[in-house]
Amino acid sequence: MKRICLFVLSASCLLGGDLSSRFDLTLNRILKGDSPKFDDGFILADAIPQNTRRFTEFSGDVSGRYIGAMALAAQRAGTASEGLDRIVTKVLLLQKADGHFGGPFSAGKVQNSDMSILWGNGRLLIGLLEYYRVKPRPEVLAAARKLGDFLVSIGPLLNSDAVRREYNGEKFAVGYICWTQNLEGLVELYRVTRDDRYLALAKDIADCTDRHPSQHSHGFLTTLRGMVDLYRVTRDSRYLARVEEEWRGVHESGNVLVQGGVPEMFAPQLKRDEGCSEADWLRLTLELWHETGKPEYLRQAEHTLFNEFSFNQFHTGDFGHHRLGGSGNEPPFARAWWCCTFHGLRALVAVFEEVFREKDGIVYYDLPVDGRFRAQGLSLRANASLGRNATVRLTVTPADARRRTIAVRVPEWAADVTAALPGLTLAGTPRRGYLEFARVWKSGDVVTIHYTMKTRLLPSDKPASRVAVFYGPWLLAVDESASANYFDEPSSQNQVLLPASGEIKLEAAGPAGRPATPFDVPVAHFKLKYLPGGYPIQPATALLRPMAEFTNGPDSNRLDFWLPVKAQIEKLDSTYQ
Repeated sequence: MKRICLFVLSASCLLGGDLSSRFDLTLNRILKGDSPKFDDGFILADAIPQNTRRFTEFSGDVSGRYIGAMALAAQRAGTASEGLDRIVTKVLLLQKADGHFGGPFSAGKVQNSDMSILWGNGRLLIGLLEYYRVKPRPEVLAAARKLGDFLVSIGPLLNSDAVRREYNGEKFAVGYICWTQNLEGLVELYRVTRDDRYLALAKDIADCTDRHPSQHSHGFLTTLRGMVDLYRVTRDSRYLARVEEEWRGVHESGNVLVQGGVPEMFAPQLKRDEGCSEADWLRLTLELWHETGKPEYLRQAEHTLFNEFSFNQFHTGDFGHHRLGGSGNEPPFARAWWCCTFHGLRALVAVFEEVFREKDGIVYYDLPVDGRFRAQGLSLRANASLGRNATVRLTVTPADARRRTIAVRVPEWAADVTAALPGLTLAGTPRRGYLEFARVWKSGDVVTIHYTMKTRLLPSDKPASRVAVFYGPWLLAVDESASANYFDEPSSQNQVLLPASGEIKLEAAGPAGRPATPFDVPVAHFKLKYLPGGYPIQPATALLRPMAEFTNGPDSNRLDFWLPVKAQIEKLDSTYQ
């Protein structure tokens, strides 16, 4: 499987879909936003450290995330990198004599403060190396090597059973994952330098990694992403098998939520989501798809992308936290500018890399989002408007008159997928979950791909009287801003008029009655009929719409997607036909 990693002049000027808008929103927030403003002093405070904002004790966390995410995002968007170059130069001047950044590291017994430093330095190591991938400045690699040497020097202590036992409990933010997440940067440092010391330490860290209840999911999933990289450089199948086993373990332990995300803290502490964890889960799942080709990984990544990950992005472009309630999400929410905003942007770059792939001469369009493909003899551009009209426009530019095959994935949430050129319906050949279109393409051919959406109901295990409703890839929800009456006391006794199982037809809600916003999904706006808990004698109607729309704001509303279904309602099914 050949990865197609392309960078275009800008996400929005050539690609006009939702994913490009999301990329631009977060990129512009970091470059031009405020509250807070990411200026040099603000970014570098944790590498000094200087206690002028929160979390500067995690030395290198914001500065490292900023450098890595902005390097790859700027390459994709074609933006100038003078400001980023300046930040990197200033960071290098802050490196301590022993190679680490930030506050002093303890001598002898490991302290909580050391774990904070290790976390931030791990983010800075991979950030510097991602920048080096784009702009290979020798002094940047020298600093990364010096930091890597520091990690090698403390490796025996941090990999000891005593430290592992002490910090592998419920310390959470300063838990053992602060050490293991260095795996990602060490593997990349080995890939660039071929210094076996970094590889040996990475292998030792992989052996010390485990998953347990109440663990910080972000750190654990970041470590697993590093383990995938370890497989890539060693081709030792044990590492890939281990990651697949842990991925399944996250599922089987009840830590994958109906909206496709994971909690900030693994069960039983299911308190809130976290943008960093959602970005890690999305990236890890895409990486497993890339390495194995197993469809379950692509399905999960798509589900996460269209629901939790999109929902997690605020109207400011930040990513962050939402409290998990019994029926959905509840206030308070938090824009986590100190970590999630950068990690979310980095994940968007990763998604663009997996939209297309080429295998055995066939170009596959795997995710129904914006993307570009360019290889010898053929270029493709996908402009997705799935939420507005259930279509994607695929522009084809061949270099010659050879016959070529384009394969379009038929997702499980679609009842049908069709493709047409102007005035011509294309006959596709079904094969292994794709429709293959083989022809001699003409330069400028625009193929319109249309997805016929399914409506699906997912019953809840606890309590059994609730269901989640999906339309196409989207999880639908009721929120206070559009349906305030639905949350009247006692809303817990509402009874939604939906069948308990099977496919249904929802009644379209019609225009929103307000100006369109970039993240509207009007194809999935429906009327939800229910009996109010306080006066069930008078049926009422609420707006049911994708949770992904809440990037538009407001940020502080309650959101219900586990809907209480009225018992014995089969006779009411005709109201939805």
